[in-house]
Amino acid sequence: MKLVNQTLLSAGFLAIAAALAAPVQAETVTALVGATLHPVDQQPIKNGTLIMRDARIEAIGAELEIPAGAEVMRLDGQHVYPGLIHPGSSLGLTEVGSVAGTVDTTEMGNINPAIRVEVAFNHDSVLLPVNIAGGILTTHSVPSGGSIRGTSAVMNMDGWSWQDMVIKAPAAMHIAFPAAAVEDADNEDLQTINRALSAARQWRQANDAARDGNSVPPPHHDALAALVPLLTGDIPLFLYANRQKEIEAALDWASDQAFEKIVIVGGPDLQYVTDRLAADNIPVLLNGVYSMPTRRWDAYDQAYVAAAKLHEAGITFAIGDGGGGFNATNARNLPFHAGSAAAFGLPKDIALRSVTLSVAEILGVDNQLGSLTAGKRATLMVTNGDPLEPMTKIERVWIDGDEYDLSRNRHQQ
Repeated sequence: MKLVNQTLLSAGFLAIAAALAAPVQAETVTALVGATLHPVDQQPIKNGTLIMRDARIEAIGAELEIPAGAEVMRLDGQHVYPGLIHPGSSLGLTEVGSVAGTVDTTEMGNINPAIRVEVAFNHDSVLLPVNIAGGILTTHSVPSGGSIRGTSAVMNMDGWSWQDMVIKAPAAMHIAFPAAAVEDADNEDLQTINRALSAARQWRQANDAARDGNSVPPPHHDALAALVPLLTGDIPLFLYANRQKEIEAALDWASDQAFEKIVIVGGPDLQYVTDRLAADNIPVLLNGVYSMPTRRWDAYDQAYVAAAKLHEAGITFAIGDGGGGFNATNARNLPFHAGSAAAFGLPKDIALRSVTLSVAEILGVDNQLGSLTAGKRATLMVTNGDPLEPMTKIERVWIDGDEYDLSRNRHQQ
């Protein structure tokens, strides 16, 4: 045992000595020059310069002095945009939808608040390079299935491990409002959700009392502990409700529960409850831009104009593709959903914002992502045109200041 301890101690000293002797890595400074810069949070800058220092954007402007020793890349005639952010996908959680062993989006049971998707995120998924080549450089990966689904995570699309790729976790708790509860206040699924939330409140109160010395602490409970940040307002609730009556009932229920932060995830029917959403300042994730009308009285363009209606009402919104296993492969088509909304009345700059800065604001990472702003992560892309147009080609990509090798994309291979 003494010999083992001495060996471990020696190994520890050697590791420390090696770390101290290792040369300090020099800063990497890159200047992108001559392109039209699209910051999103301000007007485009023609013939601009963007300077990256290591993983961050150092400066952006029309006439900037380039630091000595910087690598200068001429991008005349091209465009620079912030990386697109998927507002709700199963990227990293799904590989082959028809092979259950490669799908980690859900667990058994209806109430699973303790699920944390980041620990199941596959950093080596072959779907990631395909979608990076389409401009999706950050994903909000979400759980699915059941009523209380667990927590999501904002993830980088490139890294050595899931720990290396986490930007924010937990990002939100996800609850699906039962459609049957619209006509039945005693709906069993809704009552199950209510009981879980009530138990979490009681568990929290018992812990508070124990901390104040008024009782013994209750046994640890992963599921109840996972719900506490939702109840305290530390993380938002992503509340799923698709049709108008479901959305209205879900909002009533959320009001009764007194949640502090809510994001409604729904379809084109969100446009029919804009007054209430605007009055309560509730942001939304709009899915189904490509969906077909399902009622006789729906206009043919009902889904396409929904985003414009939300914008006109002053609602903060992001555009998604519905997530799910099939869409994990095709998440790269996200900008075209926004582009289609722009073709039906949504201003083009707002359409771009709906897949960049607005997503970052809703997820609470707008201090790091969503725009080309000094101090934010250097996660951006160079294109030959508008990324919301299918004919546009993404020429180069940087994720946290490191240029990504687009040849890793199997479609290109």
